[in-house]
Amino acid sequence: MFKILLVEDDKFATRGIINLLESEGYFVEHAVNGKVAFEMLKENAYHLVITDIMMPELDGIKFLHRIRAIDINLPVIVVTAYDTTENMMAVYELGAIEILEKPFDIDVFLQLIKDILE
Repeated sequence: MFKILLVEDDKFATRGIINLLESEGYFVEHAVNGKVAFEMLKENAYHLVITDIMMPELDGIKFLHRIRAIDINLPVIVVTAYDTTENMMAVYELGAIEILEKPFDIDVFLQLIKDILE
């Protein structure tokens, strides 16, 4: 079973994404921000990280910097409502596979995850 770490501070988005991924057979753990997620990454192995950019305490871009310090190859998908050119460039430079703008197409999202993991 594939293990996914979802990093999202919006409760509504979190519940929807977790329900969707679990219905597809994925095991999902959740963190409310990059700081919590980084601690989880140090203790657990994940097959994929899905993260927002705009979050309290440690945003998605700073979180990506920390991910790359411990695992250069861990696949990361960014989902965000704030896809500025600056954010997009930073995220791709840090090795994110894709940026999806909220609200995103569910079928595209699921196919992307399937392509990454399977």
